[in-house]
Amino acid sequence: MKIVITGADGALGREMQNVLRKENINFLPTDINQLDVSDFKKVNEVILNYRPDVILHFAAISDVDACEKNSELAFSINASSSLGLAIVAKKLKAKILYTSTNFVFDGNSEESYFEYNETQPINEYGRTKLLGEHYIRDICDRYFIVRTSWLFGRHSKNFIPKFIFSENKPSSIDVICDQFASFMYIPDLAEVLFLLIKSENYGVFHMVNKGVGSWLDFTLKAKELMKFKTEIKPIKTEELHLPAPRPRFTPLGSKNFEFLFNKNMRTWNDALFEFIKSISRK
Repeated sequence: MKIVITGADGALGREMQNVLRKENINFLPTDINQLDVSDFKKVNEVILNYRPDVILHFAAISDVDACEKNSELAFSINASSSLGLAIVAKKLKAKILYTSTNFVFDGNSEESYFEYNETQPINEYGRTKLLGEHYIRDICDRYFIVRTSWLFGRHSKNFIPKFIFSENKPSSIDVICDQFASFMYIPDLAEVLFLLIKSENYGVFHMVNKGVGSWLDFTLKAKELMKFKTEIKPIKTEELHLPAPRPRFTPLGSKNFEFLFNKNMRTWNDALFEFIKSISRK
């Protein structure tokens, strides 16, 4: 098996490389410095030359507010690049896996969102990621679309995991208390993505750790486990005056994965405990 990774320098890309090395899989890691995914000519040239069996498309602009401020760039990286990679995958008859987001939903539900629920994004990030999904579904037969949510791990870009990982913690921090979703530990995600690409179980999958919470819940649990002194101050989303609207309630349910693979994800509490143990070993 030969694999190309886009966005290989990101948190998930790094963890995926660890998994592939452990499994002795040949792979070509690419990021913006090696391969600009918005440059279709270059993408076509590099990937057709390497001729992978699987394309892992992780490259994205995941900064929600940056997408809102620059919708053209968000469209180019999150949507158009997916069109180009889908075309290349089709030429090679390669599998393609595209990571998407809980932000394809509007957050107005009172229950978790499953793979069959109607999508209705409310910001540019969600809209451009959903367009990427559509391009891949319309062009490819051998595709995996993986929606996930609130990633945490060693190289996570999210503020709270970075705070937890840091050695010098401030005396207090504000943490959003009125958005609720699922969490996903990045090593757990990399492991299940490897299971997916080895299979022929194509389609849309929600991949998250079990349980629902806010970043406030997450931070308070981390404080309980780590015994740090930082004061945690709840803050509502509206108080931050963010450029992009956020969905209020977007937990994901992993029905397709659980049914097809007969597996259950561990809870985010258990995954957080593992993350904190890994910090103590750094």
